[in-house]
Amino acid sequence: MKAEFYAASSREPDVYRGRPFQIEAAIAFGGELPADDTGRVIRFANRVPLLFQQSACSSFRAVVETSWRNYNLSQPRGSLPQGPLVIMIHMASVWVPFTSESKEAIADYDEIRKEMKLALMECGRKLGTYLRKRQKMQREAARRDVFERYIGEISKAIHNINGTDDKKLYDALLKQAKRRTAISDAQLNEEGNTVKGKKDEVEELKTDEGVVMVESRAAHLIDAQPEPTAADPEKPAKKRSSKKNQNELF
Repeated sequence: MKAEFYAASSREPDVYRGRPFQIEAAIAFGGELPADDTGRVIRFANRVPLLFQQSACSSFRAVVETSWRNYNLSQPRGSLPQGPLVIMIHMASVWVPFTSESKEAIADYDEIRKEMKLALMECGRKLGTYLRKRQKMQREAARRDVFERYIGEISKAIHNINGTDDKKLYDALLKQAKRRTAISDAQLNEEGNTVKGKKDEVEELKTDEGVVMVESRAAHLIDAQPEPTAADPEKPAKKRSSKKNQNELF
């Protein structure tokens, strides 16, 4: 699945009716996943995919009962979350409690559904943190656009008022704008383990265990636009589009 964010969680083994089991969950978000549809749920039991009777499965009920609004996702009441999201749930057990002999859905036991919800909540917290950081980076990129748009005009006006060197003033203001919005330049490698940018601003962007962030699938084909130079401080810098800003960030 060609997404931009992946998170996984493995719960400690538990017991239902004297039988041990373990729950694993993972989510994929963004990238080339369809953004206008509801989230997709993929169910597994002992590594075997379950294809039918989704609404009768404990995995599906656990996804619906999880409050995805807490993680910056929209979710209609009693339904799956909406957005470019894929949710995967796997149950491993010596005796999987299927609802019928066809083995198409997992029976709804409280112990099993609780472990599924806890695994989904752990993945959701990681996704919510990622989405909040991304929104912050987008806001800082928009702030920089405003700064760069008027730095040239400000330098020219101050030069006309008191004769200050407009070129030096332009460079100083541009440097200050980049310093104030340094988080908008943060970049992650393909594994999401290293961060490029201002250290004290992007330290919080380091990923947790079980999280992978990759570059946007649409960003690698777009060349970065050059930064405004001080050669002509009278001309304000062009405003970069919001799409370009997002591509630079990821």
